[in-house]
Amino acid sequence: MQQSFHTVLTTIMLNADSSSKGMTKAHRTRAQILDVAQRDASILGIDALTIGGLAKSCGLSKSGLNAHFGSKEALQLAVIDEAAMRFRSEVAEPALAAPPGRARLLAIMEHWIAWSQHPSRPGGCQLISAAFDFDGLQGVVRDSLNAWITQWRNGSKVSVSEANAVDNLKLEPEHTATLAFGTYMAQHIEWHLMKDETAPKRAMESWRDAVSHQRNAAS
Repeated sequence: MQQSFHTVLTTIMLNADSSSKGMTKAHRTRAQILDVAQRDASILGIDALTIGGLAKSCGLSKSGLNAHFGSKEALQLAVIDEAAMRFRSEVAEPALAAPPGRARLLAIMEHWIAWSQHPSRPGGCQLISAAFDFDGLQGVVRDSLNAWITQWRNGSKVSVSEANAVDNLKLEPEHTATLAFGTYMAQHIEWHLMKDETAPKRAMESWRDAVSHQRNAAS
């Protein structure tokens, strides 16, 4: 039985608990550290994060920050999970608010692009950038990153299947998900590296045209 987009998004974010109720002082400090780490990871990359470097950014001692994570690997895993939690609130949930169908496909790309341009991410998406750093490596950091990105891609495919059912489209889910990722990454590079301010608008237009073209070509 085909899962709904809502079911997939609920599943992929089970480990990303955004609740702050009952947080102790230690938990609040950890949350503040991760807030700084998100910005550093956007600029430097998750692979470049270190206990010492982040301690300096936070104005903490190395031993004090190390007490919250214990190792560079644990820090990187925490940063990935935090980024995934924020992705849920800034991209997945707003996209889910759009009605299923072509409108949701457009909402996914709209919020996804906005995510990469948010002021809290001056260097762009931490997860996509990390994919290029860890794709040739082995270990739990790569595995965690791969899991989050794969699950988002699966959610995107589900939204395509829903669009086919709701709006009588003829989109191939795997192909359309690949188009979505390619469109997103192209604008990410053009906006951040090439400083092309027209990239986001062009990406949305390309995505809208691609969806319409596939629909018409298959009719």
